[in-house]
Amino acid sequence: MVGPAEREALSTRAAVIARADLARFQLTGAGRVACLQGLLTCDVDKAGEGSHAFGALLTAKGMIVAPLWVMRTADALLLEAPASAAAEIEAVFERSLPPRLCHYAVTTTETASIGVYGPAAAAALAAAAGGAVPLLAGRVAHLRHGGSRILAARIVARGLDGFDCLVPAGAAGDLLARLARAGAVPVTGALLEERRILAGFPQLGAEIDDKTLPQEARLDELGAVSYTKGCYLGQETVARVHFRGHANRHLAGVAMERLPDALPAPLVAGERTAGRLTSACWWEAGGCYAGLAVLRRDVPRGDTVTAPDGLPGTVRELPWEPPPGGGAP
Repeated sequence: MVGPAEREALSTRAAVIARADLARFQLTGAGRVACLQGLLTCDVDKAGEGSHAFGALLTAKGMIVAPLWVMRTADALLLEAPASAAAEIEAVFERSLPPRLCHYAVTTTETASIGVYGPAAAAALAAAAGGAVPLLAGRVAHLRHGGSRILAARIVARGLDGFDCLVPAGAAGDLLARLARAGAVPVTGALLEERRILAGFPQLGAEIDDKTLPQEARLDELGAVSYTKGCYLGQETVARVHFRGHANRHLAGVAMERLPDALPAPLVAGERTAGRLTSACWWEAGGCYAGLAVLRRDVPRGDTVTAPDGLPGTVRELPWEPPPGGGAP
């Protein structure tokens, strides 16, 4: 459960958390940008040096392997992705990246990911790390913490406003302590999960499985898909759905009076299968439980769907509410 103090910190101050369950990769070599450009849905090339981009790695048939976040620096591409997809991502890199042009390394154990979010996040991070933070979404700044380099990215998509920081693993504890002394309040993963749901942001293993197209999980709405960059792995299917039709399923919200007995939960509309409820949390502002559901495209907003335990819900559009402090969902 998320306590009011955590919500208050995120809404009016700064919240800090060590982000667990992430795998991290580093790509180097003269052809690293071109090679990754041919694998991800986002436009890594156009974003330019010093960028922070959100995209996805797909199968050849256009299904999502994993969402990814990419920091582009002068000498490397640094990737964060769900840890549950680490082996699949590495397998794609192993067979797709030519070593003479691009070398990848798994950096999960020697690095750490720290999030600083909320309206006072910039001030707290600047005080803790002693440097100017990026003010524009999708940009990366190099900060120094003692003898360690910190990469701080103003996030572009995750249902939050603030910064994702990449640091050496040995420097993470001290940076967390400095952020706390600068006024950032430590929060739990439950708060990030609540914000993810309220932003309508899909998660691998919940709303995303091995049969999910990017458009079915709102990835194009969240800025993860470029329709102008040219070819990439799975691009033919994604382009065909975009230009010639639509996905048969979509991600929607479901408002409920209580939580279902279990998740995921199949949903019906009338006597027909409607889809599945995949995530849910308490929505403080709305006074109800907010769910995410993968539904048939023809299940309209305002329709009633029902879980196996008899729980009814009302279908609504996403997001539930904007990120605290502004910023992109």
